[in-house]
Amino acid sequence: MKFIFALLLAAVTSVTAQCPSCNELAPLFRSYNSGGIDHFYTATPGEVLSFGSSGYSPQGVAAGIFPTQIPGSTPLFRLYKSSVVDHAYTVSATEVDALLAEGYVLEQTPGYVYANQSCNSIPLYGLFLSSDNDHLYTTSVGEKNSAVSWGYVYEGITAYVPIAGVIVGDPAC
Repeated sequence: MKFIFALLLAAVTSVTAQCPSCNELAPLFRSYNSGGIDHFYTATPGEVLSFGSSGYSPQGVAAGIFPTQIPGSTPLFRLYKSSVVDHAYTVSATEVDALLAEGYVLEQTPGYVYANQSCNSIPLYGLFLSSDNDHLYTTSVGEKNSAVSWGYVYEGITAYVPIAGVIVGDPAC
């Protein structure tokens, strides 16, 4: 029995030892353009500043993400459709293809996230407001529920992120 317990303890320890620490994370900043009705997310502070001159207002940190790929992570793709002023984000190659077919352009990868829950990660919820062509992403269940009451359609979990945002809550690290 002690041998089985030792094996289980070793397995749990090896899994948690591979999980990254907070100092390996970067903030995923969120900005909003009320004129174009667009939420914009980036891990690059310079983009937050440059988008400010384009009518975007910083809203805080949407989540923590990985600036470089770590084991088990996947790229978070950013796409943009200029005709409707909308940014969309996904980890799904199928969704990238569908958005490209709708006229979106693949811009870049702001960072890396988990496609499945791992290392105590939390959901990044995806929502879409069709009347204004706006994608919204949040780690807050309260904000997700409020957005649905405003007319956003909940599209599911976009990805799993290592820490929650600080737009409506406290940071985890």
